[in-house]
Amino acid sequence: MNDNALSLSDSGSKPLTVAELTRAAKGFIEERFGPSVWVEGEVASAHPSPSGHLYFELKDDREDVRLACVMWKGNRARLTLEMKAGDRVQLRGRPTIFPGRGQFQFTADAAIAAGAGAQAAALAALKEKLRAEGLFDPAGRRPLPRFPRVIGVVTSATGAALGDIVRECDRRAPSKIVVSPTMVQGAGAAEKIVAALTLIQRVRALDVVIIGRGGGASEDLGAFNDEALARAIRACKVPVVSAVGHDVDHTIADLVADARATTPTQAAALVTPNFAEIRESLDARQAALRRAVRLALRQREVKLGRRKLPDPRLRVNELRQRFDHQASALAQQLKLRLRGAGARLDALEARLQGAHPAARVREDQAIISAHRARLEPAALRLLQRTRDRLGALEARLLRAVEKLVEARKVRVGLAAGKLHALSPLAILERGYAVALHNGRALTDAADVRAGDRVWVRLHRGAFEAEVQKVEPGP
Repeated sequence: MNDNALSLSDSGSKPLTVAELTRAAKGFIEERFGPSVWVEGEVASAHPSPSGHLYFELKDDREDVRLACVMWKGNRARLTLEMKAGDRVQLRGRPTIFPGRGQFQFTADAAIAAGAGAQAAALAALKEKLRAEGLFDPAGRRPLPRFPRVIGVVTSATGAALGDIVRECDRRAPSKIVVSPTMVQGAGAAEKIVAALTLIQRVRALDVVIIGRGGGASEDLGAFNDEALARAIRACKVPVVSAVGHDVDHTIADLVADARATTPTQAAALVTPNFAEIRESLDARQAALRRAVRLALRQREVKLGRRKLPDPRLRVNELRQRFDHQASALAQQLKLRLRGAGARLDALEARLQGAHPAARVREDQAIISAHRARLEPAALRLLQRTRDRLGALEARLLRAVEKLVEARKVRVGLAAGKLHALSPLAILERGYAVALHNGRALTDAADVRAGDRVWVRLHRGAFEAEVQKVEPGP
Protein backbone atom coordinates (compact mmCIF):
# COMPACT_ATOMS: atom_id res chain seq x y z
CA MET A 1 0.00 0.00 0.00
CA ASN A 2 1.21 3.52 -0.76
CA ASP A 3 2.50 5.30 2.41
CA ASN A 4 0.92 8.60 1.30
CA ALA A 5 -2.61 7.13 1.03
CA LEU A 6 -5.21 8.27 3.64
CA SER A 7 -8.02 6.30 5.19
CA LEU A 8 -10.92 7.01 7.57
CA SER A 9 -9.13 5.07 10.28
CA ASP A 10 -6.37 7.71 10.31
CA SER A 11 -8.72 10.54 11.40
CA GLY A 12 -10.10 8.59 14.31
CA SER A 13 -13.61 10.11 13.87
CA LYS A 14 -16.57 10.23 11.53
CA PRO A 15 -16.32 12.94 8.81
CA LEU A 16 -18.61 16.02 9.13
CA THR A 17 -21.37 16.71 6.68
CA VAL A 18 -21.39 20.00 4.80
CA ALA A 19 -24.37 21.23 6.87
CA GLU A 20 -22.69 20.28 10.15
CA LEU A 21 -19.49 22.05 9.21
CA THR A 22 -21.43 25.12 8.07
CA ARG A 23 -23.44 25.29 11.31
CA ALA A 24 -20.33 24.84 13.41
CA ALA A 25 -18.53 27.63 11.57
CA LYS A 26 -21.61 29.89 11.84
CA GLY A 27 -21.85 29.34 15.62
CA PHE A 28 -18.11 29.94 16.09
CA ILE A 29 -18.14 33.23 14.14
CA GLU A 30 -21.26 34.62 15.81
CA GLU A 31 -19.96 33.73 19.27
CA ARG A 32 -16.53 35.19 18.50
CA PHE A 33 -17.77 38.63 17.35
CA GLY A 34 -20.96 38.92 19.40
CA PRO A 35 -24.29 40.50 18.35
CA SER A 36 -22.84 43.85 17.23
CA VAL A 37 -19.63 44.96 15.51
CA TRP A 38 -18.73 47.94 13.31
CA VAL A 39 -17.02 47.55 9.93
CA GLU A 40 -15.96 50.23 7.44
CA GLY A 41 -15.50 50.03 3.67
CA GLU A 42 -16.69 51.16 0.25
CA VAL A 43 -19.93 49.95 -1.30
CA ALA A 44 -18.91 47.95 -4.40
CA SER A 45 -22.43 47.10 -5.58
CA ALA A 46 -25.95 47.24 -4.25
CA HIS A 47 -28.99 45.24 -5.38
CA PRO A 48 -32.38 45.97 -3.72
CA SER A 49 -34.70 42.97 -3.82
CA PRO A 50 -38.43 43.15 -4.69
CA SER A 51 -39.19 42.19 -1.09
CA GLY A 52 -37.45 45.35 0.16
CA HIS A 53 -34.22 43.79 1.42
CA LEU A 54 -30.87 45.19 0.28
CA TYR A 55 -28.01 42.95 -0.87
CA PHE A 56 -24.66 44.63 -1.44
CA GLU A 57 -20.88 44.15 -1.28
CA LEU A 58 -18.39 46.08 0.84
CA LYS A 59 -14.78 46.21 -0.33
CA ASP A 60 -11.57 47.15 1.41
CA ASP A 61 -9.78 50.13 -0.18
CA ARG A 62 -6.31 48.83 0.78
CA GLU A 63 -6.63 45.14 -0.07
CA ASP A 64 -8.56 43.26 -2.70
CA VAL A 65 -11.10 41.87 -0.26
CA ARG A 66 -14.87 41.96 -0.59
CA LEU A 67 -17.56 41.22 1.99
CA ALA A 68 -21.08 40.11 1.08
CA CYS A 69 -23.64 42.09 3.09
CA VAL A 70 -27.40 42.11 3.58
CA MET A 71 -29.73 44.59 5.28
CA TRP A 72 -33.28 43.47 5.94
CA LYS A 73 -36.31 45.55 5.00
CA GLY A 74 -37.10 46.91 8.47
CA ASN A 75 -33.59 48.24 9.06
CA ARG A 76 -33.33 49.56 5.53
CA ALA A 77 -36.48 51.68 6.05
CA ARG A 78 -34.66 53.65 8.78
CA LEU A 79 -31.63 54.43 6.59
CA THR A 80 -30.75 58.05 5.78
CA LEU A 81 -28.19 56.95 3.14
CA GLU A 82 -28.78 55.79 -0.43
CA MET A 83 -26.18 52.97 -0.13
CA LYS A 84 -25.03 53.22 -3.73
CA ALA A 85 -21.78 52.02 -5.28
CA GLY A 86 -18.83 54.23 -4.37
CA ASP A 87 -20.19 55.35 -0.98
CA ARG A 88 -17.84 54.90 1.94
CA VAL A 89 -19.88 53.72 4.92
CA GLN A 90 -19.63 52.31 8.41
CA LEU A 91 -21.94 49.35 9.12
CA ARG A 92 -23.14 47.98 12.41
CA GLY A 93 -24.23 44.37 12.57
CA ARG A 94 -22.94 40.84 13.03
CA PRO A 95 -20.82 38.53 10.84
CA THR A 96 -22.36 35.14 10.12
CA ILE A 97 -22.58 32.36 7.55
CA PHE A 98 -25.58 31.92 5.27
CA PRO A 99 -26.34 28.20 5.73
CA GLY A 100 -28.01 27.80 2.34
CA ARG A 101 -24.78 28.45 0.45
CA GLY A 102 -22.20 28.20 3.20
CA GLN A 103 -21.31 31.81 2.34
CA PHE A 104 -19.66 34.17 4.83
CA GLN A 105 -21.66 37.43 5.00
CA PHE A 106 -22.33 40.48 7.19
CA THR A 107 -25.91 41.20 8.35
CA ALA A 108 -26.12 44.99 8.82
CA ASP A 109 -28.78 46.69 10.96
CA ALA A 110 -27.50 50.30 10.73
CA ALA A 111 -25.28 52.35 8.43
CA ILE A 112 -23.74 55.83 8.56
CA ALA A 113 -21.42 57.75 6.31
CA ALA A 114 -17.84 56.84 7.18
CA GLY A 115 -16.89 60.50 7.51
CA ALA A 116 -19.13 60.79 10.55
CA GLY A 117 -16.57 58.96 12.66
CA ALA A 118 -16.85 57.24 16.01
CA GLN A 119 -18.96 60.01 17.54
CA ALA A 120 -21.66 59.59 14.93
CA ALA A 121 -21.52 55.84 15.36
CA ALA A 122 -21.99 56.20 19.09
CA LEU A 123 -24.88 58.58 18.52
CA ALA A 124 -26.51 56.16 16.10
CA ALA A 125 -26.06 53.34 18.59
CA LEU A 126 -27.63 55.43 21.37
CA LYS A 127 -30.59 56.27 19.15
CA GLU A 128 -31.12 52.61 18.39
CA LYS A 129 -30.92 51.75 22.08
CA LEU A 130 -33.49 54.37 23.09
CA ARG A 131 -35.72 53.45 20.16
CA ALA A 132 -35.65 49.81 21.26
CA GLU A 133 -36.71 50.88 24.76
CA GLY A 134 -39.69 52.75 23.31
CA LEU A 135 -38.57 56.30 24.20
CA PHE A 136 -39.28 57.46 20.63
CA ASP A 137 -42.70 55.81 20.46
CA PRO A 138 -45.30 58.42 19.38
CA ALA A 139 -47.90 56.64 21.53
CA GLY A 140 -46.06 57.81 24.64
CA ARG A 141 -46.23 61.49 23.72
CA ARG A 142 -48.57 63.64 25.82
CA PRO A 143 -50.85 66.31 24.34
CA LEU A 144 -49.91 69.92 24.97
CA PRO A 145 -52.30 71.95 27.17
CA ARG A 146 -54.50 74.29 25.16
CA PHE A 147 -54.60 77.09 27.73
CA PRO A 148 -51.48 76.77 29.95
CA ARG A 149 -51.35 78.76 33.17
CA VAL A 150 -47.55 78.57 33.70
CA ILE A 151 -44.99 77.94 30.93
CA GLY A 152 -41.54 76.78 31.98
CA VAL A 153 -38.46 77.57 29.85
CA VAL A 154 -35.11 75.76 30.21
CA THR A 155 -32.49 77.61 28.15
CA SER A 156 -29.66 80.10 28.37
CA ALA A 157 -30.54 83.30 30.20
CA THR A 158 -28.40 85.33 27.77
CA GLY A 159 -29.36 83.64 24.48
CA ALA A 160 -31.74 84.94 21.86
CA ALA A 161 -34.05 81.94 22.32
CA LEU A 162 -35.49 83.26 25.59
CA GLY A 163 -36.33 86.64 24.05
CA ASP A 164 -38.00 84.99 21.05
CA ILE A 165 -40.17 82.83 23.32
CA VAL A 166 -41.25 85.74 25.53
CA ARG A 167 -42.11 87.98 22.56
CA GLU A 168 -44.15 85.30 20.79
CA CYS A 169 -46.08 84.41 23.97
CA ASP A 170 -46.88 88.09 24.61
CA ARG A 171 -48.06 88.50 21.03
CA ARG A 172 -50.34 85.46 20.99
CA ALA A 173 -51.62 85.17 24.58
CA PRO A 174 -49.79 86.81 27.51
CA SER A 175 -48.84 83.99 29.89
CA LYS A 176 -46.85 83.49 33.08
CA ILE A 177 -43.35 82.34 32.08
CA VAL A 178 -40.87 80.80 34.55
CA VAL A 179 -37.24 80.48 33.42
CA SER A 180 -34.73 77.92 34.72
CA PRO A 181 -31.46 79.25 33.21
CA THR A 182 -28.70 76.86 32.15
CA MET A 183 -25.74 76.57 29.82
CA VAL A 184 -26.69 74.87 26.54
CA GLN A 185 -23.32 73.86 25.06
CA GLY A 186 -19.84 72.99 26.16
CA ALA A 187 -18.45 70.58 28.74
CA GLY A 188 -20.99 69.65 31.40
CA ALA A 189 -23.88 71.33 29.57
CA ALA A 190 -26.01 68.17 29.51
CA GLU A 191 -25.81 67.77 33.29
CA LYS A 192 -26.70 71.44 33.78
CA ILE A 193 -29.75 71.11 31.51
CA VAL A 194 -30.95 68.02 33.42
CA ALA A 195 -30.56 69.91 36.72
CA ALA A 196 -32.46 72.93 35.37
CA LEU A 197 -35.26 70.69 34.08
CA THR A 198 -35.50 68.97 37.48
CA LEU A 199 -35.57 72.31 39.30
CA ILE A 200 -38.34 73.88 37.22
CA GLN A 201 -40.69 70.96 37.96
CA ARG A 202 -40.91 72.29 41.53
CA VAL A 203 -42.91 75.27 40.28
CA ARG A 204 -46.56 75.01 41.27
CA ALA A 205 -49.22 75.02 38.54
CA LEU A 206 -46.56 74.25 35.88
CA ASP A 207 -48.34 73.08 32.71
CA VAL A 208 -45.66 72.70 30.00
CA VAL A 209 -41.89 73.12 29.54
CA ILE A 210 -39.94 74.45 26.53
CA ILE A 211 -36.35 73.17 26.47
CA GLY A 212 -33.77 74.18 23.88
CA ARG A 213 -31.57 76.88 22.46
CA GLY A 214 -31.21 79.13 19.45
CA GLY A 215 -29.62 78.07 16.18
CA GLY A 216 -26.17 76.58 16.02
CA ALA A 217 -23.84 74.22 14.17
CA SER A 218 -24.36 70.47 14.37
CA GLU A 219 -21.31 70.03 16.55
CA ASP A 220 -22.82 72.43 19.13
CA LEU A 221 -25.83 70.19 19.74
CA GLY A 222 -24.04 67.50 21.73
CA ALA A 223 -25.74 68.41 25.02
CA PHE A 224 -29.14 67.63 23.49
CA ASN A 225 -27.97 64.14 22.38
CA ASP A 226 -27.29 63.04 25.96
CA GLU A 227 -28.90 59.85 27.28
CA ALA A 228 -29.54 61.25 30.77
CA LEU A 229 -31.29 64.30 29.30
CA ALA A 230 -33.44 62.05 27.09
CA ARG A 231 -34.60 60.07 30.10
CA ALA A 232 -35.19 63.24 32.14
CA ILE A 233 -37.40 64.66 29.36
CA ARG A 234 -39.46 61.48 29.17
CA ALA A 235 -39.78 61.39 33.01
CA CYS A 236 -40.85 65.06 33.26
CA LYS A 237 -44.22 65.40 35.01
CA VAL A 238 -45.55 67.84 32.36
CA PRO A 239 -45.32 67.79 28.54
CA VAL A 240 -42.00 68.97 27.06
CA VAL A 241 -41.47 70.84 23.78
CA SER A 242 -37.97 70.54 22.26
CA ALA A 243 -36.82 73.77 20.56
CA VAL A 244 -33.18 73.12 19.70
CA GLY A 245 -33.47 75.42 16.70
CA HIS A 246 -31.78 73.25 14.10
CA ASP A 247 -33.97 72.30 11.16
CA VAL A 248 -31.47 69.94 9.51
CA ASP A 249 -30.53 67.58 12.35
CA HIS A 250 -32.93 65.91 14.77
CA THR A 251 -31.38 65.60 18.21
CA ILE A 252 -32.32 62.89 20.67
CA ALA A 253 -34.13 65.57 22.69
CA ASP A 254 -36.32 66.21 19.63
CA LEU A 255 -37.14 62.51 19.34
CA VAL A 256 -38.14 61.91 22.98
CA ALA A 257 -39.98 65.21 23.57
CA ASP A 258 -43.77 65.37 23.41
CA ALA A 259 -43.50 67.92 20.59
CA ARG A 260 -40.68 69.36 18.45
CA ALA A 261 -40.24 72.91 17.17
CA THR A 262 -37.58 74.02 14.71
CA THR A 263 -37.26 77.42 16.40
CA PRO A 264 -37.98 78.85 19.87
CA THR A 265 -40.62 81.11 18.28
CA GLN A 266 -42.42 78.08 16.88
CA ALA A 267 -42.23 76.40 20.31
CA ALA A 268 -43.94 79.41 21.91
CA ALA A 269 -46.64 79.22 19.23
CA LEU A 270 -47.19 75.51 19.99
CA VAL A 271 -47.82 76.03 23.72
CA THR A 272 -49.91 79.22 23.61
CA PRO A 273 -53.33 79.79 22.08
CA ASN A 274 -53.75 82.56 19.53
CA PHE A 275 -56.37 84.80 21.08
CA ALA A 276 -56.85 86.68 17.81
CA GLU A 277 -57.63 83.46 15.91
CA ILE A 278 -59.92 82.25 18.71
CA ARG A 279 -61.78 85.57 18.64
CA GLU A 280 -62.19 85.34 14.85
CA SER A 281 -63.43 81.75 15.17
CA LEU A 282 -65.97 82.74 17.83
CA ASP A 283 -67.15 85.68 15.74
CA ALA A 284 -67.59 83.40 12.73
CA ARG A 285 -69.53 80.83 14.78
CA GLN A 286 -71.70 83.56 16.28
CA ALA A 287 -72.52 84.90 12.82
CA ALA A 288 -73.33 81.37 11.59
CA LEU A 289 -75.59 80.81 14.62
CA ARG A 290 -77.43 84.04 13.96
CA ARG A 291 -77.97 83.08 10.34
CA ALA A 292 -79.27 79.67 11.38
CA VAL A 293 -81.69 81.23 13.88
CA ARG A 294 -82.99 83.72 11.34
CA LEU A 295 -83.47 80.93 8.79
CA ALA A 296 -85.34 78.78 11.33
CA LEU A 297 -87.60 81.72 12.23
CA ARG A 298 -88.39 82.38 8.59
CA GLN A 299 -89.21 78.69 8.06
CA ARG A 300 -91.56 78.76 11.06
CA GLU A 301 -93.21 81.93 9.78
CA VAL A 302 -93.84 80.30 6.42
CA LYS A 303 -95.26 77.17 8.06
CA LEU A 304 -97.57 79.23 10.31
CA GLY A 305 -98.70 81.34 7.39
CA ARG A 306 -99.81 78.23 5.49
CA ARG A 307 -101.81 76.83 8.45
CA LYS A 308 -105.49 78.01 8.62
CA LEU A 309 -106.32 79.25 12.13
CA PRO A 310 -109.91 78.80 13.56
CA ASP A 311 -112.15 81.81 14.33
CA PRO A 312 -111.13 83.01 17.83
CA ARG A 313 -114.69 84.22 18.61
CA LEU A 314 -115.96 80.63 18.64
CA ARG A 315 -113.36 79.71 21.22
CA VAL A 316 -114.29 82.75 23.38
CA ASN A 317 -118.01 81.87 23.36
CA GLU A 318 -117.22 78.31 24.33
CA LEU A 319 -115.14 79.49 27.28
CA ARG A 320 -117.88 81.91 28.38
CA GLN A 321 -120.47 79.13 28.46
CA ARG A 322 -118.14 76.86 30.45
CA PHE A 323 -117.53 79.68 32.93
CA ASP A 324 -121.30 80.22 33.47
CA HIS A 325 -121.87 76.52 34.22
CA GLN A 326 -118.96 76.38 36.68
CA ALA A 327 -120.12 79.61 38.44
CA SER A 328 -123.64 78.21 39.00
CA ALA A 329 -122.29 74.94 40.40
CA LEU A 330 -119.94 76.82 42.74
CA ALA A 331 -122.77 79.02 44.10
CA GLN A 332 -124.89 75.97 44.89
CA GLN A 333 -122.03 74.30 46.75
CA LEU A 334 -121.40 77.44 48.81
CA LYS A 335 -125.04 77.56 49.93
CA LEU A 336 -124.94 73.94 51.10
CA ARG A 337 -121.69 74.46 53.02
CA LEU A 338 -122.97 77.64 54.73
CA ARG A 339 -126.15 75.87 55.87
CA GLY A 340 -124.14 72.99 57.42
CA ALA A 341 -121.69 75.41 59.09
CA GLY A 342 -124.58 77.32 60.74
CA ALA A 343 -125.98 74.12 62.28
CA ARG A 344 -122.59 73.15 63.72
CA LEU A 345 -122.12 76.64 65.16
CA ASP A 346 -125.47 76.46 67.08
CA ALA A 347 -124.47 73.15 68.63
CA LEU A 348 -121.08 74.49 69.77
CA GLU A 349 -122.68 77.57 71.34
CA ALA A 350 -124.98 75.38 73.44
CA ARG A 351 -122.02 73.34 74.74
CA LEU A 352 -120.12 76.53 75.55
CA GLN A 353 -122.91 77.84 77.76
CA GLY A 354 -122.81 74.63 79.83
CA ALA A 355 -119.07 75.05 80.43
CA HIS A 356 -119.15 78.73 81.59
CA PRO A 357 -115.92 79.76 83.47
CA ALA A 358 -117.73 81.31 86.44
CA ALA A 359 -119.10 77.97 87.60
CA ARG A 360 -115.80 76.16 87.12
CA VAL A 361 -113.85 78.81 89.06
CA ARG A 362 -115.89 78.38 92.23
CA GLU A 363 -115.37 74.60 92.21
CA ASP A 364 -111.61 74.90 91.65
CA GLN A 365 -111.17 77.42 94.50
CA ALA A 366 -112.74 75.05 97.01
CA ILE A 367 -110.49 72.16 95.94
CA ILE A 368 -107.34 74.33 96.10
CA SER A 369 -108.12 75.54 99.63
CA ALA A 370 -108.46 71.95 100.90
CA HIS A 371 -105.18 70.78 99.35
CA ARG A 372 -103.20 73.85 100.47
CA ALA A 373 -103.92 73.23 104.18
CA ARG A 374 -102.61 69.69 103.84
CA LEU A 375 -99.50 70.28 101.61
CA GLU A 376 -97.91 73.49 103.05
CA PRO A 377 -96.06 71.89 106.05
CA ALA A 378 -94.58 69.09 103.89
CA ALA A 379 -93.48 71.57 101.23
CA LEU A 380 -91.67 73.72 103.81
CA ARG A 381 -89.79 70.69 105.20
CA LEU A 382 -88.73 69.61 101.65
CA LEU A 383 -87.57 73.13 100.84
CA GLN A 384 -85.37 73.25 103.96
CA ARG A 385 -83.74 69.87 103.18
CA THR A 386 -83.04 71.04 99.62
CA ARG A 387 -81.39 74.23 100.91
CA ASP A 388 -79.15 72.21 103.26
CA ARG A 389 -78.02 69.91 100.41
CA LEU A 390 -77.30 72.86 98.14
CA GLY A 391 -75.10 74.43 100.85
CA ALA A 392 -73.05 71.26 101.24
CA LEU A 393 -72.67 70.86 97.46
CA GLU A 394 -71.59 74.50 97.14
CA ALA A 395 -68.83 73.99 99.73
CA ARG A 396 -67.58 70.83 97.94
CA LEU A 397 -67.64 72.65 94.61
CA LEU A 398 -65.52 75.52 95.95
CA ARG A 399 -62.89 73.11 97.32
CA ALA A 400 -62.76 71.19 94.01
CA VAL A 401 -62.39 74.41 91.99
CA GLU A 402 -59.50 75.56 94.20
CA LYS A 403 -57.66 72.24 93.70
CA LEU A 404 -58.25 72.36 89.93
CA VAL A 405 -56.94 75.95 89.73
CA GLU A 406 -53.77 74.99 91.63
CA ALA A 407 -53.17 72.00 89.32
CA ARG A 408 -53.73 74.12 86.20
CA LYS A 409 -51.26 76.74 87.50
CA VAL A 410 -48.56 74.06 87.79
CA ARG A 411 -49.31 72.77 84.22
CA VAL A 412 -49.28 76.30 82.83
CA GLY A 413 -45.90 76.95 84.46
CA LEU A 414 -44.42 73.80 82.90
CA ALA A 415 -45.90 74.62 79.49
CA ALA A 416 -44.55 78.17 79.68
CA GLY A 417 -41.08 76.79 80.29
CA LYS A 418 -41.30 74.44 77.30
CA LEU A 419 -42.76 77.21 75.13
CA HIS A 420 -39.87 79.50 76.00
CA ALA A 421 -37.40 76.77 75.08
CA LEU A 422 -39.09 76.31 71.67
CA SER A 423 -39.63 80.03 71.02
CA PRO A 424 -37.95 81.44 67.88
CA LEU A 425 -36.64 84.26 70.09
CA ALA A 426 -34.83 81.72 72.28
CA ILE A 427 -33.31 80.19 69.12
CA LEU A 428 -32.20 83.67 68.01
CA GLU A 429 -30.46 84.14 71.40
CA ARG A 430 -28.16 81.25 70.46
CA GLY A 431 -26.82 83.13 67.42
CA TYR A 432 -29.27 82.04 64.69
CA ALA A 433 -31.07 84.43 62.33
CA VAL A 434 -34.28 84.38 60.23
CA ALA A 435 -34.23 85.61 56.60
CA LEU A 436 -37.49 87.11 55.30
CA HIS A 437 -38.42 87.77 51.67
CA ASN A 438 -41.73 89.35 50.66
CA GLY A 439 -42.94 88.87 54.25
CA ARG A 440 -42.26 85.10 54.34
CA ALA A 441 -39.46 83.16 56.00
CA LEU A 442 -36.99 81.69 53.48
CA THR A 443 -36.46 77.92 53.63
CA ASP A 444 -35.25 77.27 50.05
CA ALA A 445 -32.51 79.15 48.20
CA ALA A 446 -34.45 78.64 44.97
CA ASP A 447 -37.03 81.19 46.19
CA VAL A 448 -34.64 84.14 45.72
CA ARG A 449 -32.38 85.38 42.95
CA ALA A 450 -29.18 87.34 42.90
CA GLY A 451 -29.98 90.99 43.52
CA ASP A 452 -33.07 90.36 45.69
CA ARG A 453 -33.35 92.25 48.99
CA VAL A 454 -33.98 90.20 52.13
CA TRP A 455 -34.71 91.23 55.74
CA VAL A 456 -32.59 89.42 58.37
CA ARG A 457 -34.02 89.22 61.92
CA LEU A 458 -31.53 88.73 64.82
CA HIS A 459 -32.06 88.36 68.57
CA ARG A 460 -31.65 92.08 68.93
CA GLY A 461 -32.62 94.14 65.95
CA ALA A 462 -32.67 93.39 62.22
CA PHE A 463 -30.99 94.53 59.00
CA GLU A 464 -31.59 94.43 55.23
CA ALA A 465 -29.21 92.54 52.92
CA GLU A 466 -28.79 91.94 49.18
CA VAL A 467 -28.43 88.41 47.74
CA GLN A 468 -25.10 88.16 45.92
CA LYS A 469 -25.13 84.47 44.97
CA VAL A 470 -27.67 81.64 45.10
CA GLU A 471 -26.69 78.00 45.59
CA PRO A 472 -29.80 75.77 45.28
CA GLY A 473 -30.00 72.84 47.62
CA PRO A 474 -30.24 69.19 46.55
